[in-house]
Amino acid sequence: MLFFIDESWQTTEDRRFKAGVLSAIPIDSTDFNRVSQDIYGLKRKHLGYDVAPLEIKGHKLLKRYYFRLEKKGVRSEQLDFARDLFSYWESQGLKVFASVTFSKGELDLACANENQLERPFFFLFERINVFMKENHPDDIAKLVFDDRSAGMNERISRSVSNFFHKSSAGRTFDKILKVPFFAISRENVGIQAADIIGHAIGRRFTGDREMTEFFQRIKKMQFESRDLVKIGDGRDPVHFRGIKVVKERPGVILIGEEGQF
Repeated sequence: MLFFIDESWQTTEDRRFKAGVLSAIPIDSTDFNRVSQDIYGLKRKHLGYDVAPLEIKGHKLLKRYYFRLEKKGVRSEQLDFARDLFSYWESQGLKVFASVTFSKGELDLACANENQLERPFFFLFERINVFMKENHPDDIAKLVFDDRSAGMNERISRSVSNFFHKSSAGRTFDKILKVPFFAISRENVGIQAADIIGHAIGRRFTGDREMTEFFQRIKKMQFESRDLVKIGDGRDPVHFRGIKVVKERPGVILIGEEGQF
């Protein structure tokens, strides 16, 4: 099972607050080619042959300008395309995972310290591991991150791999391959889907009510565990949900010192 992961940063209109979103969507490797062709067909239907090969991005597809046009009664082909995309994902049973953070120390989602795993990554992996245990117990999740830069990719790879190999918490995530992959978003519809979903989540969490329509659809697609899952010490088990809002509290998962999050 392939999990495509992308990051998004959104600010409030007054620029006072910022949210970082780490979003992920799963696509079975045996379905990936078919899904790519299906989405290509939707791009061609709405945007034409010339632009069908181009990358679809949340900030381009969900521009505020298009919402303003719709309020004036002017149809937006881009928003129609976005709605068709969401309908397609819903028909495929897509599950959504995301971590949302407002902490200044975590907003970059950059894994600056290879011996620390930032909380948004931990919570995302935690939910992916539960999803795999419940729904694909004989399979392994392969994490595919959006390619950012050689240096950034290396930091993410080291931090993620160190967590899975060296920490006791990471070693319990036995349904995730311990080495991440990286992909060029322009050539990968999985990364593009994660980008659109992360963008919409970030916009809504920074107060953009125009995203309500899409955010409500995302909430319905988010993963929810069948089983109750124990979180931390002394708390009652809960059903995991795919979207985790990270509390405004500094902290990371330290390699060898889990629990400090």
